[in-house]
Amino acid sequence: MNTAPCNCHTQTAKPSLNERPRYFARQLVTPDDMTLEQDYFRARLRRHNRYLHGWGVVCGAEVVESTKPWKVIVKPGYVLGPYGDEIFIEHDQCIDVRKRCVTPETPDDEECIEANPVAADVDDEDQWLAIRYIEKKTRLVKVPLGGCGCEDSSCEHTRFQDAYEICVIDHCPESHQNPPGPPFLGGGQNKPEAPDCPECQEEPWVVLSAFTVDDDGTVTLRQCDCRRQVLAFGDFWWSCSAPVAAKKPAEQPTKPANPAEATGTVLKVDTPPEETAETAATAATKKGASKAAVAKKEKSETPLNEKP
Repeated sequence: MNTAPCNCHTQTAKPSLNERPRYFARQLVTPDDMTLEQDYFRARLRRHNRYLHGWGVVCGAEVVESTKPWKVIVKPGYVLGPYGDEIFIEHDQCIDVRKRCVTPETPDDEECIEANPVAADVDDEDQWLAIRYIEKKTRLVKVPLGGCGCEDSSCEHTRFQDAYEICVIDHCPESHQNPPGPPFLGGGQNKPEAPDCPECQEEPWVVLSAFTVDDDGTVTLRQCDCRRQVLAFGDFWWSCSAPVAAKKPAEQPTKPANPAEATGTVLKVDTPPEETAETAATAATKKGASKAAVAKKEKSETPLNEKP
């Protein structure tokens, strides 16, 4: 399988990565045809990651101290390599900083998998823990040889495994320094220019942390030094809300002929209270007094010489 980083830098672009097999009836399919199909889609995925998402640490992959000397623990995480490869750290990985490179291993019940470090001089200068994508061949099977001879069968790997390698490097790559500012989207007439496509990187590393180690094996981590994070929206979301319906304008009512209909109320007419015996007697007394007053007034106004 073609594992060229991204067909740039020292790699020569292969036209085969821009074409895929076309199958038809009665076709003789060879291993090259099947491999070409895989290479085609893998190259597309790499280009998609590099040009659209960028590369660096997406999430997790934190480096923490261990209780054992010379060792640190890399937590699970997800990383995109400089060539667009996916790096998935599934389990905690214990790294002995005296061993320059460590391949992933399945953890056991211990806090840290014991490594078999090679002899190395202790370096108290700054060092960097970095990860890179590698491809491993797995699952050996015996394959009978062709021909009519009696030769022994050979072995072939039947699988490719996406893996990674965590190593100690002695420098911070230039691609991890001087991060750019946020993209300028502009507004109105100030529109940004068309950006250039990102360049293919010369080194395959994604730095996880800087560190120093003393003679006793005590590791001091500086995780944010030379660590390249990539923007991700895997944890971004919002709560959906239904749009608010616009209120309809109130209709103007027509003027009714009856004022009672305009106000929507019932007109009240004052009615005299019910007449009782007490109220009747009072009314009669007032009426008699009033007649007597009128007669007295008329009598006083009659001249003396006028006979009745």
